[in-house]
Amino acid sequence: MILQALQVEPSAGDESLEGMSSDDLLDKAEPLINRGQWDLAEKYLLQGLENAEKESNSRNQIDSLLLLGRLCYSRGDLPQAMALNQQALTLAKRISDRFLLGVIYDQMGTTYRMRGDYSQAIEYYKKSLEIHLDMGNEQVMAVEYGNLGIVYSQQGGFERAIQAYKKSLEYSTKLGMDQYSARTHGNLGIIYYKQGQYHLAIEMYQQSLEITLRIDDQEQTANTYGNLGNVHLELGNYEQAIRMFQKALEIYERIGDEPSIAHSYGNLARVYHALGDVGQALAYYHKDLAITERIGDRHGAAISYFNLGNLYHEQGDMAQARAHYEKARALFEMVGDAQNAQRAAQELRRL
Repeated sequence: MILQALQVEPSAGDESLEGMSSDDLLDKAEPLINRGQWDLAEKYLLQGLENAEKESNSRNQIDSLLLLGRLCYSRGDLPQAMALNQQALTLAKRISDRFLLGVIYDQMGTTYRMRGDYSQAIEYYKKSLEIHLDMGNEQVMAVEYGNLGIVYSQQGGFERAIQAYKKSLEYSTKLGMDQYSARTHGNLGIIYYKQGQYHLAIEMYQQSLEITLRIDDQEQTANTYGNLGNVHLELGNYEQAIRMFQKALEIYERIGDEPSIAHSYGNLARVYHALGDVGQALAYYHKDLAITERIGDRHGAAISYFNLGNLYHEQGDMAQARAHYEKARALFEMVGDAQNAQRAAQELRRL
């Protein structure tokens, strides 16, 4: 049932995976995805899918496919992610599970959003929302309104995004979903940041930080420090920006979140780039790139190559700029990010 492109060669120790239940395999795989240990997560998920089929456990087959889809879009392989989502959708329709249909529509919305296909993303988020509204699943409704807010924000529809986020906050606050409330405050901060309302952005980030520190949500705390770093970078408060990005980096290193460690290196590179410290900027961009390439994050690697291209362009090193823009364009095209592929092509034409 699984797509051929995801097959991996068996290795020593795989026999022990065969003896595990699909439930146990899924439980072990999801944290591995979150930490960026994608090759190992893939082994657990492929075996989980196979075992779920042997167990005639349709729910776990669908969950395996969805997690494999998440893994693929984390790697930047959006076409593969969509194919896996479609497989999950076919199976969920076969067993007439409406709740799972809502979950799948949500993930399809996220995959379209990552491709920059915002109209399709909104369509699938609304399909998911409609199901959960009908079923009275307020917790999921909070999430879906939040997802719609993300898409509207990315489209530049900030007022619609603010309305969606506030609707999400109504449900998450009512239900005591502290972790999600913190994330939504952070997303509101991002909108105010994009609007140039930096005082409101800082206010939202501080509200998010207050919650995450209280509930000891280290990942979201690190995300919030990173967002505060972005505001201070925009305001020209470079030392404060470095301090925030380093706080984020320390947490990501402690919890072993490699994709976010790479992103933090990229953020620090941006600050040193702004300060005109080319040596430090290059060092951090290359640290970022080393991780994204090692873990197979092609979209993250594309961004690093693009930023390096910008830096070399500014330094007048056109050969290096061209080489990095070309790598960025190829990777953006490979993962289906047409908008950024066009940006890289545009920079190449300027050389």
